[in-house]
Parts: sequence; C-alpha cells; structure tokens
Amino acid sequence: MTNNNLEQDKSALLIIDMQYDFASPQGQAYVHGTEEIIPHLVSLTRIFRKYGRPVFHIMRLYYPDGSNAELCRRALISSGKQIVAPDSQGAEIIDELLPETDSPYAHDELLKGKVIRCGDNDYILYKPRWGAFYNTTLHDVLQSNGITSLFVAGCNFPNCPRTTMYEASERDYKLAMIPSAISGVYDRGLEEMQNIGIHIFDDLALVDFFFKSGTLITDYHPVYKDAFKTLNMAWLNQYFDIEPVDEYVLSNPEEAILKNGGKILFALKGGQPIGTAALKKMDDGRLELTKMTVHENHRGCGIGKMLCTQAISVSKRLGVKELVLFSHTRLADALNIYRKLGFNETEIDKTKYKRADVMMKLTF
Repeated sequence: MTNNNLEQDKSALLIIDMQYDFASPQGQAYVHGTEEIIPHLVSLTRIFRKYGRPVFHIMRLYYPDGSNAELCRRALISSGKQIVAPDSQGAEIIDELLPETDSPYAHDELLKGKVIRCGDNDYILYKPRWGAFYNTTLHDVLQSNGITSLFVAGCNFPNCPRTTMYEASERDYKLAMIPSAISGVYDRGLEEMQNIGIHIFDDLALVDFFFKSGTLITDYHPVYKDAFKTLNMAWLNQYFDIEPVDEYVLSNPEEAILKNGGKILFALKGGQPIGTAALKKMDDGRLELTKMTVHENHRGCGIGKMLCTQAISVSKRLGVKELVLFSHTRLADALNIYRKLGFNETEIDKTKYKRADVMMKLTF
C-alpha cells in the first residue's frame, strides 16, 4: 500500500506560535480566529498526553532591535513595536496549553537554541523564522526520539503552520493537520495540503480513535481501488443481492464517484484497508452516503461510526445542505449508529435500490 501512513507509536504534536500576543485579542499582534481554536487545542494536547506522545510547543521571540525578525517585520519591530518580546507576557505560551509543572522556561535559554522540557512529555522550542525547522534542532530532536509522523496545529495557517508542514514534508515526515485547531485555514489551502499527502482530521474523535486503535481514516488512493470493490462485494454477498448499479460503481469508483466531486474514505490498520465509505453526488446537489462497510474481522470496534463521522465532516466541508443514505431494517446496528449521529428517517425513494427499505437524511 502507500508509504505515507501515520504511525501512532511514532507520532508527535507540533503546536505553532500559540503565544498571548498572537492568540489573545488583547495581544500586540492578535491573529483573527486564534482565540477560537484554543479549546480544540486543549483537547488535542490532552489526547496526545493521554497516549504518552510528545507535544512540541514552537514559539517566536523578537529582539527589540528586530535583528531576528523576518525582513517584512524587521522595521516594525525596530521602530519600537513590541511583539513577542523576550521576557514579556505577550511572548508567553497560552497557559491552558501547557502541562502543570513547577519548571519555568527561560526565554534566554530558548534563544540560545536549547530545547526545554516542560512536564513529562512536553517540549518548548524557539524558531527564528516561519518554519519550525529553519535553523533549529527540531529535526535532530525528532529523529533521536524515533518520530516519523507529525500532527500540526496552532497559529496561523497561511504562514507558520503551512511553512512548517512543507519543511516537514521535505524531510519525509508523515503529516496530519487538524483544521479546527489551526487558525486561518481556508478550503484551497486544505486541498493543497492534501495534494502533498497531508492527512486531514476533521474531528478530534478521529485523532483519539487513531491512537486508541491504530486505525486511520483517510482519503481514496488508487492503490485502494481493488479493496473498495472487495470489501463491498463481501458485504453485499453476505446480506443482499448485487444490483447492476453496485457492479458499475464498485468497478469504476473514480468515474462513478470521484469524477463528479464525490469522496471515498478508507479505514486503514497497519496500512491495510479494513473499511470504506463513499460520498456520491446526487443530481439534486445532495450527497449520498453509500458503500459503507467494514471487514467482518474488524466489526464491532467502532470503525463504522468513525467512517460515518468523517463522512459527515467532509460533507460539511463540501458545503452541501443534506446528506442522505439508504439502508435496511435488518441492519439494526448500522441504523443505531446513523440515529446517534443525527440522521432521521424520511420517505424512501423506491427507485434507488431494490434492497433498501429505509431512507435517512441529515440536514446541515
């Protein structure tokens, strides 16, 4: 399969520039929308600490003369504007994001390039430019700790997190980002990040599930095409007859689903596809959640719920007004999942599938 799959036991979280001057509306250089991501970042750090994975807080510090600032900010800083100035309150990392510890971190030590440990598994590191790898020891520290996979969050996507992800990609790290925990995210940027192999976690529950089970919910890749058909054929043969529309969609997923702007998701464990779900565009602009199944050896582990959770998040990101699905009353477990996630039964379109006797919808 692909060699870009995240490794749960070799993962670390990078939190970029979450300092009061950038993250607080009262800060000297507040970045719009950053205060709103703090609760999501707090939850994200708790997940990493729960599973014993390291958290790296990457921060900026500008000398009063601007000598260590980017050219575009140097004149502003040297003219007297104090932004994340060493030993200022504005330069401090947001309190909620740090673990409880009696060990303070000294700005002068950070400016010398020292990596300061904070708590059991948190680290603080100063960076002199946009990217966290530029003229820092971050790569060496990550390598010495066996880290191959990085989750990136913080402030502010177009500048420092984005640059950091490109730098990490250049160094062959496997990457993920969490849009709800990054300020300044926009749709085109998400698409561009996906195009360079970065995994998008739209829901923090999927991050927790990844560390708990080792199961990664990810997007379609051509190497998974056969698995899409194999997994669904096994499920259909177990419960129903295979209809002509099934044969066409499962044999031609790129044409039948992706070409028209749909999406196909996979659940991977050990890099192997063990579940899948698709979002197929309907003629009226709605999306249909379809072809969702999990390998029989992995059912009952919450994978179906996570596939459905990601499908809902992707549907919202695509801006659709309604997500529909077709099912059958004999699939009681699946119907319970749908109801818990907000789907409601509606009058069924009997022309869609012969086997379906239940239609449900979720309105956004």
